[in-house]
Amino acid sequence: MEEIKNVFGEGKMYNVNDLEGRIYATSSACMSVWSDFLSWANAHSERCVSNPKQADTIVVLGCQVTDLSILKDIEVATRLHQETGKEIYMGGCLAQRLDIELPSFIRRLDVVRTVGQEINDRNLIDYEPPYWVPDFSESKDTFKDGNLFRNFYPLKIGAGCHGKCKYCTIKHTRGESYAVVPETQIEEFLNHEDVVLISDSPTVTQIKDWCAIAIRLQKQISIRNIEPQTLVACGDEVIELAKSGYLNILHCPIQSYDEEVLKAMNRSVTMTKRALEIMQLVRSLGVKVATNIIIDYRVDDKLYPNYDKERLEKEFDYYSWNPYFDGNFSLKKAKERFKKYIGE
Repeated sequence: MEEIKNVFGEGKMYNVNDLEGRIYATSSACMSVWSDFLSWANAHSERCVSNPKQADTIVVLGCQVTDLSILKDIEVATRLHQETGKEIYMGGCLAQRLDIELPSFIRRLDVVRTVGQEINDRNLIDYEPPYWVPDFSESKDTFKDGNLFRNFYPLKIGAGCHGKCKYCTIKHTRGESYAVVPETQIEEFLNHEDVVLISDSPTVTQIKDWCAIAIRLQKQISIRNIEPQTLVACGDEVIELAKSGYLNILHCPIQSYDEEVLKAMNRSVTMTKRALEIMQLVRSLGVKVATNIIIDYRVDDKLYPNYDKERLEKEFDYYSWNPYFDGNFSLKKAKERFKKYIGE
């Protein structure tokens, strides 16, 4: 444990060396955070247990993309604390938000990952149901709500994002950035089916190289979280991969169709439009396409609902949404908003 200072404030941060004995871990965060800890768990599988009551240490991987996710992270941690009486290590992006007050039984855990570790056992840590899908049930249907990539193999190609989107804090919460050279992961790629590239923001070089590798090895691959400007820069290679039949699912977060909202987000209108064109082209070639949007975005006092359901369902095989979060967390307000957007 050490006292740290980051862009959010000052406070105590624990690290992987503070985790004692047998460990139970569960994730209510994104695939990037989940697969981070999962890589470490696969390197130390003898320490992982599936029953929290048998654990010496309990870890919850949290998200801070909205106040709704923060609320659910706290609820998961509270449940495990009540079941076991133990203090809870909160990892993931939420740990870095030193400006957000957490219950006294929670210890903040810095990023835990083992770069280059193949993930042979995905059951070493639990994966919480997506909070935005009431009555969620596990399914082999990839396009059922909450299931996109949930059953896919996470090929970890990097972490971190250097984007400048106004609403986003990922660049400050994902630890040290890294990008793996694709040629070093070919064996891992060949060892698993339903492979999806996992990174907070894949690079142009990585995507171009993986397109070439998939075509050369004649094996399908899926791409997740490729930003519009990156997709445009790799457009020729992605289209060629689609034409070859080896691009399974392409996921690109457009965040909004609205030009004013994109400008307010500090995102490129031109790149978003061109990315949409590429996605529709590869979709016509048989590729499934997916995206994320932010609804109820606020610019000063103006509210942009930003939810064109008819168009989203027409142009995408899968989409998910988050309500805009201004970064200022209030437990009371989060509960009110959860009831509004998700239900009781």
